[in-house]
Amino acid sequence: MISVSVVTLGCKVNQAESTAIIAALNEKTGYHASEGLSTADVYVLNTCSVTAEADRKSRQYLSKMRKLNDKCRIIVIGCSSQNNAEHFAKNNVTAIGGSENKVDFVIDNIKEISESILHDRILFNDYSEKNSENCEKFSKNTQKTRKFVKIQDGCNRFCTYCIIPYLRGRSKSVPINDIVAECERTDSDEIVLTGIDMSDYGKDIGSTLSELLSKLSHIQARKRISSLECEVIDEDMLSIMREGNYCPHFHLSLQSGDDGVLKSMNRHYDTNYFYSKVELIRQFFPNAGITTDIIVGFPTETDEKFENSCKFIEKCAFSDIHVFPYSARTGTLASKKYKTLPKTVVEERVNKLLEIKHALHKAFIESNLGKAYTVYTEDAHDGLTEGYTQNYIKVYCSGAPCGKMIDMRLTKPYKDGAYAQIIDVADNNHN
Repeated sequence: MISVSVVTLGCKVNQAESTAIIAALNEKTGYHASEGLSTADVYVLNTCSVTAEADRKSRQYLSKMRKLNDKCRIIVIGCSSQNNAEHFAKNNVTAIGGSENKVDFVIDNIKEISESILHDRILFNDYSEKNSENCEKFSKNTQKTRKFVKIQDGCNRFCTYCIIPYLRGRSKSVPINDIVAECERTDSDEIVLTGIDMSDYGKDIGSTLSELLSKLSHIQARKRISSLECEVIDEDMLSIMREGNYCPHFHLSLQSGDDGVLKSMNRHYDTNYFYSKVELIRQFFPNAGITTDIIVGFPTETDEKFENSCKFIEKCAFSDIHVFPYSARTGTLASKKYKTLPKTVVEERVNKLLEIKHALHKAFIESNLGKAYTVYTEDAHDGLTEGYTQNYIKVYCSGAPCGKMIDMRLTKPYKDGAYAQIIDVADNNHN
């Protein structure tokens, strides 16, 4: 039995594609495929290139894999290998693909790789007595309650800082009937709809994201939407979500809270428009988790513009923020047009924004204490089960099983989230 470890970096689209690869491999006789870094015969590295740091982390995993098995075979796919295959070729990997047709690429290459492993008699279980234990672990790791469903790929926006449209190509939507069929087949308790630019869904096939959400409303599983652009938010969409068992968690990519910086980023909104969408969400979902991405130190960001950004971020009262220092990506308009800011300036701003992030996150947690939610339990550490509420608060609970949807009440702040207690159904009052 050949063991395959699939390691995923970056966005939820990559996670969805990795899940499809694992499922395709496990359907084939002779393979045990799992998610995450474990000792294996073959590694599939699904890379990210959204920042220079993401590229670096992608390459670092090669040495981690070889430390676990110095005779392993490695297949590299994704945006980083699409962006610069040579970085991986010089590291003596077995096969290098890009960001398209990932499942087919892995399946096409795995047979030849497997024959090479068997011929050279370096199968992992030839020198490990624990292979059966590992295979059992691999099987369990693939049995997840959450299902990632990719509804769209590519991007037409061409923000001046972003390399992804050049790597993923133009926006392409999956037909509604195909998405509905995939969601109807799953027995998962939670479905996560994901895409590179989900807000663009349907424009190439005569549909809209709201139409898709409406067609999925009958699915019993609770449904979560990944990153959105603010312009797609309207009353029709929010009404569909409220009635269709969609989680009140909205990840709206802001990137900067200053109008001048937004314009130089080629973001197609200003702060007033963005804030109107935040207010609209809270009219429909008062306890919504609204998270965002912020790029700190974009070349046109002066001290004054950074202060504007901080004030606007506090005004929006995000429940959490992903903070990224600006990373110049070769080939983008920003890298050609602007000179990067001094590293010390960017670091100072990152640290200040991280303080704001932690304060806003703490305030959001405290505002939800005493409320009841259904928590999807994912993992367990140090005697506590960990999971997430509908509005994406991380929860820690004693005595709860993993892989379940469990009613809990948030009782106090704990670590990066909240401690919760299991409650009786009769006592439940979901928010």
